[in-house]
Amino acid sequence: MNDPEVAEDPFAHLKQRAAERADRTVERLRAGIAALRATDQKITAESLKQVTRELEPGFAGLSFQVIRRNPRAYQLYREAASAFTPLATADNGQRGKRRRIRRGASRTPRSSYDRLQGLDKRDLVVRIRTLEQELETERQRRGALAYDQQTLLARIIRLEAEIILLQAEGSHPE
Repeated sequence: MNDPEVAEDPFAHLKQRAAERADRTVERLRAGIAALRATDQKITAESLKQVTRELEPGFAGLSFQVIRRNPRAYQLYREAASAFTPLATADNGQRGKRRRIRRGASRTPRSSYDRLQGLDKRDLVVRIRTLEQELETERQRRGALAYDQQTLLARIIRLEAEIILLQAEGSHPE
């Protein structure tokens, strides 16, 4: 306990073990990526978990959360993963072109497509609030129109009553 290093940082041994675990994660990830590349498989979080499980019996495999929490491992994953490669986007461009041609020929959108499903939650909330505000404004306008209509009907009835009274006075000989 009188060791000067322990007095300086009582958690040095914990930090060292954490660094060793982080290094071990990076090593396992490199081995998993190499194994997937050797068999020409897609590199995804799930395939890495499966291959690291197979490479090291008794080990549960590297989960995405473990990879994500380790900055070096996550950087390595991003560089190797199929989802981040530019080839995937170039391939999608060709498919989209074919789809557009087919859509253009039919000229009718698919019935299952709903353009609101393409919006994210925030956009939908903004849209709902805007529509609610417009609805409230429209209700107020209709209320004002209904009031104006009632006022006009009351005037018409009053004027018709005056006409009837004037006609009644005119028909009586005095």
